Amino acid sequence: MKKIILLFALFIVFSCKRESKFDLEKDLYQFSEKMENGDTLEVYVNLSACMFAASERYNFVKENDTLYLETHSEISSFEKQQQTSPKIIYPFKPKNSLSFENYFKYLKNENRAKREYGSSLVTVYYPNKNQRQYFSDDGLGDKFTKLDKLSLIRKKLYPNDKFFETPKPPPPSRK
Repeated sequence: MKKIILLFALFIVFSCKRESKFDLEKDLYQFSEKMENGDTLEVYVNLSACMFAASERYNFVKENDTLYLETHSEISSFEKQQQTSPKIIYPFKPKNSLSFENYFKYLKNENRAKREYGSSLVTVYYPNKNQRQYFSDDGLGDKFTKLDKLSLIRKKLYPNDKFFETPKPPPPSRK
């Protein structure tokens, strides 16, 4: 009987899920330091403008005290193209201006009221607690300025990625 009680007690202890202390609203701007093992943060970026339809999803996952990043890119205008970049260790350094943490701070300071039409420029989703944070733009000029800042971070993380680059036209023919 004691063995059954001990097994039952062990089952209860190991089956209880630990609730993460990470809170999107409080911890977003230090997420790489505040996330706990098992936490996931998803960042959706709407890159669409005019006739160009595209998006990116950045998935941050904390495992074994290491924060990993995997990026999925998609262009859906004209001919659909997709790419999933290799999973990398997210190289956060507190003084680095080219980080998602600092990008989110910038977006917070420059955030516009969400327009009635269209979607948010950036949506941050913390599925563990079903929390979301939205960042909007105020038209094409504002959108491109905000996306330019993100492209610098992306270039630092994936320096050899050419997914969104347009091919250079061939040189003029000589007659």
